[in-house]
Amino acid sequence: MRIPAARLCLGVQLLTGGVSLHAGDGGKVDEPLVDVAKVCPSVRIELRYATNNNITRLPLYPENARCMLRASVAERLRRAQAWLRPHGAGIKIWDAYRPGWAQRILWNAAPHAQFVGDPARGGSLHTWGVAIDATLVDALGRELKMPSGFDDFSRASARSYAGSDEGIARNLRLLQAAMSAAGFMVMRDEWWHFVASDYRAFGSVDYPVAP
Repeated sequence: MRIPAARLCLGVQLLTGGVSLHAGDGGKVDEPLVDVAKVCPSVRIELRYATNNNITRLPLYPENARCMLRASVAERLRRAQAWLRPHGAGIKIWDAYRPGWAQRILWNAAPHAQFVGDPARGGSLHTWGVAIDATLVDALGRELKMPSGFDDFSRASARSYAGSDEGIARNLRLLQAAMSAAGFMVMRDEWWHFVASDYRAFGSVDYPVAP
């Protein structure tokens, strides 16, 4: 099913790099983390930081790491997946909840303030369980073409595609529209990075990624 580009862009919320990393008073600080594989079984999961296929070239998580999110954020992910189904597409997650210790390792390996949250300045909303790194797959689980790969710290990672490949532009708009419709904001500098719109209601959490 094809959708005009203008319609796909409606309602996309932009999140810049200057987000507040201070918990608010929304009452969700203690909301539990849930295993995405159990609550959203149709979502594909490929935790890049459990492999050496990431910017550090080393696995940060154990092999049996789980993909975790706050319960209400996982529910939004389920809605985004349902939104994409009529378009013959789905979501693959590259990262979700990231423990603080992993954030520190990532920063030490790649101290790029534009793309990686400095732990000394609050770190990342991944450590709150409210952020997702995701891409699109087709009905067979094959990744669709996007502007860049994961953790590509270049101009190609921006949310606004500046290239000439209409297929890539369409895929990016589709992903952004699905995530925005489900209650996520789009990160300005990383097309794959999405944050729950009410993230201020949460806070940092310390939880094991492996059972």
